[in-house]
Amino acid sequence: MKENLQNKVCLITGATNGIGEEAAKQIALMGAEIVFIARNQTKANQLNETIKSLTGRESTPIIADLSSQSEVKKAAEEFLSLNKPLHILLNNAGIMNTSRRETVDGLEEVFSVNHLAYYTLTLLLMDKLIACGPGRIVNVASGAHMFIKEINFEDLQSEKEYKTMHVYGQSKLANILFTRELSDKVQGKGITVNCLHPGFVNTGIGSNNSPTLGRILMALARPFSRKTDKGAETSIFLCTSPEVEGLSGEYYVDCEVSKISGPAKSKDNAEKLWNISSKLTGINLHN
Repeated sequence: MKENLQNKVCLITGATNGIGEEAAKQIALMGAEIVFIARNQTKANQLNETIKSLTGRESTPIIADLSSQSEVKKAAEEFLSLNKPLHILLNNAGIMNTSRRETVDGLEEVFSVNHLAYYTLTLLLMDKLIACGPGRIVNVASGAHMFIKEINFEDLQSEKEYKTMHVYGQSKLANILFTRELSDKVQGKGITVNCLHPGFVNTGIGSNNSPTLGRILMALARPFSRKTDKGAETSIFLCTSPEVEGLSGEYYVDCEVSKISGPAKSKDNAEKLWNISSKLTGINLHN
């Protein structure tokens, strides 16, 4: 049975392809109003048309490049200027690069998009979420966090060494640490914060690289990957299911709480990452 999300508003990043698109469609079909952040206007228009054809209702696109902190902040402001409530935030956008790239802010791009964009967008929308509560924040992490023996605070921007899966895995470890620390900080405010591993899903991630290693990796993995609708199941479950109402700070695989690595459990790691993120973005939670 599908949940009834009439009068609920869900904001999704990375909604124009892969599991984000599937989540947007399914959550819209449950009755929620969808607002989504996209980098590409053409793809945004396509998703809007798809949702309209499925539900008869418009969605609202916000155009922003999440690798730029100023654009993440502008996207949050644009959402707030809509004067809509916010009940569900699905941080889903993610990238994987085969070589080191810097953002306009001089930060390593994977860390910036996969972690700092989650951090900044979520904190800027926190007052709105609390005011409209109960609310849910869902962060798409990954089992790739298991690749990392320890988060490398001495080289968070991967300036000394760049290995594709290490950098990606570290950004996904950051997602879990952020989830757990934020869950602690908003305890008692009517907000739950959870994260998940979607499984290896055949999406567009990695397709932004040159047609060498990135696409070869995806091609090799494709026979083993899940269909997008299967990969989106846990995201949709955490965004909508009554079963997880009130549960917070957990990591889910296949709609069930799952184990995380030692580094992902570390309170010291979580606090240190939070403090670094706050300094890099200039943003922190109000008490």
